[in-house]
This record gives sequence, structure tokens and C-alpha cells, in this order.
Amino acid sequence: MNTRKLRVAQIGCGHFAVAQDMPNFRDNPDIECTWCCDMDIDYARHVATQFGIANATNDLRVVLADPDVDLVKIATSNEVHLSIIEQASAAGKHIFCEKPLAMERIDGLKILRAVRRSGVKLCIDYNRTCSPALRELRTVWQEQVATPRHHPWRYVESARPLYPEENRSHFMARIQDDSLSYVPVHLDPLRGGGLLVGEGVHWLDLFCWFFAPQVPTEILAWGSERFTHGVNLTFSGGDTATLLFHCGGTFDYPKELYEITSNGSLLRSEHFVENSYFGIPGKTRDTFALQHDCMTDVGHEGGFSGWLAKYNARVQSLSNSKEGYHDLAVDKGHRAMLAGVIDAILNDTATPCDALAGYRATYLASLAAQSIRQRQAIPVPIDQLVFDVG
Repeated sequence: MNTRKLRVAQIGCGHFAVAQDMPNFRDNPDIECTWCCDMDIDYARHVATQFGIANATNDLRVVLADPDVDLVKIATSNEVHLSIIEQASAAGKHIFCEKPLAMERIDGLKILRAVRRSGVKLCIDYNRTCSPALRELRTVWQEQVATPRHHPWRYVESARPLYPEENRSHFMARIQDDSLSYVPVHLDPLRGGGLLVGEGVHWLDLFCWFFAPQVPTEILAWGSERFTHGVNLTFSGGDTATLLFHCGGTFDYPKELYEITSNGSLLRSEHFVENSYFGIPGKTRDTFALQHDCMTDVGHEGGFSGWLAKYNARVQSLSNSKEGYHDLAVDKGHRAMLAGVIDAILNDTATPCDALAGYRATYLASLAAQSIRQRQAIPVPIDQLVFDVG
């Protein structure tokens, strides 16, 4: 790779691309977006004009034939990921793809084979693993596991040895969302696959990253593949994780809450802006900067209460919640993940979430769907998680 900026082509120019991808490309000094590609050529031209991008097309083949394109960013509906990735791999283009990698396990295997044969880099945008708040949460948890610390007033059992499950950790992700945020394509079983495969994969990947090198060994799920669902994962070291996803919530309260209980402590992360630590001497609270902050005149205290103050002030002038997405946003890890993709291409390092990790999340989502239908726990065979694809 030469020393010029990496050149990226945006494939799919919908709301997420405009709200997240394009601003991140613009703000990163190591990358330049040179193509907007969308089935709607007029819309592709509109977005290109909006962000000062030189070229627009509705023909993927034109983009892939451009020798100056280093990377394609895929933000299309889920059912075409396989076709686009296979074509991009054959053209020698590196790939940054929105989640999920694929809707079906077999498609995930085909993608894994395509990128391994071509040697291109692939990253799936499971960005939570790059969030500053969640990375710090994991670091504090790892320290507490390695060297447990407790307040002197905590009662410690001394009359008996601890039972094995008392030394296990549990990770809970509570996701409350407003179902109106999901357009029909998310719910179409042929195009989006429902929210278990379209959204649940985010947290299945997060759990696997958090507890690595442990691997999941059993999955139990309940609810609806399309909307509200719960998933419990058991890992090879005995740790567990639970996802609670509900679609009947409100944007007036932040979407994501994470809690880890472990070794006499509770660690909490609220909406990527504040971590709170309980039961660990000397650890109380960390706050994290926003990705975009158009409300700098309110919420000076930062953290969770600061975010609520900013949000409440911002929405007073809005008629639709998505209008404020561009200019008031927490840091979910999108920018750091893009930086990791760029580093992987320039320095031949691993991407933040490679094809195997992307396949794994799709496979676990398929097992969760099976568990919902059968109303029973499903084993996760190790040979479906670790293998070679020729």
C-alpha cells in the first residue's frame, strides 16, 4: 500500500451511512471517500454532493473496477452482504461491513472462505468492542478477577471453601429500544431477518470478546426472533452472559445498560458515558466524552446525568428523534473501529472484528433462534467455532 490516503467507496448510502460513516470518513485524516454507490442513483448523487464526494453510481461493478479504491464500506440491507463481499474480495478490495456479516451460517462460511482465499482484510462493525467505556469496563473486570479487592467491612466467608459458581462472573446487557426506530427492512425475514439476527448479534459478539479466550458452550433463548428476546450464554470457563432486548421502550431513556457481577463487585456501564464501580476500594466512577456534542452549554457534570440534560435540551426543538442523531451522540466505538480497519490495511495487523468473529455471531444468533423455536437450551459445538475454511 502506498503512502497516499486510503480511498473508500461507500456501498449503500442510507440513514446510517449519512449519520455515521460519512462524518467519520470526513473526520479521519488517513482516509478519503471517493465513491457513493446506491441502488437509487439520484440519492447517491445527493449524498455525494452533500459530503463533497467526487463520484456517484448505482453500479457496484464500476466501483470495484476503480484501481484507486482500497476499501469498500458496506451499509446495505443484510441479504446482499454475501454477494457484495464475494465480488469485492475477488477484486482485491478490503472490506468494512455493517452487521451482521450474514443472515445465515452457510453464507458466513462462504464469506470466510472468500476473504481467506483473496487475502483481503475484512472487519464487521460490531463497534461495541471498541467503545472506550466498555473497553475500560473489561479492563477493570479483568483486574478484579486477577486480584480481587474488597472493602474491609465486607463479610468474607471463612468457615467453608467457596463453591465453584461463587467464583464465576456474569455479564448482563439490558437493551430497551423503541420499535419505531426499525424500518420494515429490519423485520423482513428475507432482507433483514428480524432483530435477533440484525441487532442481537451486536451483544453476542460483545459477550464473546469480553470473555475471550473462553468460548460459548451453551445457549438458551426465549421470546421473538423478530422483536423482543432474551439470550443466555454459558462459557467454557463457567462465566455467563445474558442479553435482554425489549422493543417497547423509549428514547427518553438511554438504550443500553451493562452490568458485571464478579468477585464481590458490581461494575456498571450506562449508555457509554459513565462507568460506576461498586465493591472495589478506590474505584468509583469514570466518565467518557461524547462522539458529537452540540449541547455544550448544558450537562457540564458529564456522565449519565449530563447526557440526560443534553438529550432533554436537544429534543425540545425536534419533530423526529432521528434528526438529532448527527450532532448529539455517545461514543459507541465507531471511530475507533474505523481507525483499527485503517491500521490493519496499512500495517497488516488484525482487524478489530474479523470474518471468523463475524461468522461466530451469526452462528450464535442462528442457535438462539433454534432455542426459541424448540424452547430448550442448545449446545454450541466447538467444531463450529474453530476451524479452517479452504
